Amino acid sequence: MKSLLIKGSLVLALAAVFGMPNASAAPPLVAVEPTVAVVDGNHAAIVGANGLLNAFIQNHPTAVITEIAFDADGGQIKYEVEGVDESGKYELTYIYATNQIFEKREGGDYHKSLKKKSFDPREILPPAAVVNFAYAQTQDKATSLNEWSVHHEKGKIIYKVTFGTEGGDKEVDVRIDAINGTLLSVKFDD
Repeated sequence: MKSLLIKGSLVLALAAVFGMPNASAAPPLVAVEPTVAVVDGNHAAIVGANGLLNAFIQNHPTAVITEIAFDADGGQIKYEVEGVDESGKYELTYIYATNQIFEKREGGDYHKSLKKKSFDPREILPPAAVVNFAYAQTQDKATSLNEWSVHHEKGKIIYKVTFGTEGGDKEVDVRIDAINGTLLSVKFDD
């Protein structure tokens, strides 16, 4: 599996932008427990997403979370957190290559429909555990972690984890129930 490096200043940059007093001393809001050797809690796909999630929660304490995502497909690493509160919808994006954070806000009455699609990130399985479990389902065909996200899909909170395969032209998609860890599907590109 290709290793991703994370800039040492990622969490500190997020802290500076969002006014977190001391990011290294603040306890993480989402516990990440490593399980097997593919990724652990220090992997870029996990640390960056958790850092952005914590910044989002601190900056929008009344918002509910509707999606958390990591995406390295296409060579550009980015993290996204989406949520909604009484005043509108928010999307926070961190672009790794440029060390930039973008926030998009849409006012309006989103809370009625999106709150039905929200989840408490403390109640879902840790992303590192899910990525490791998903990797084990790829029959050793996965060579890179392309993306993962957690969101509502067909009435359930679902992790979707996508891996690249050797040669980079095919992918393996794994869907897992984010609450109980049930394997929902494994799809190999043909």
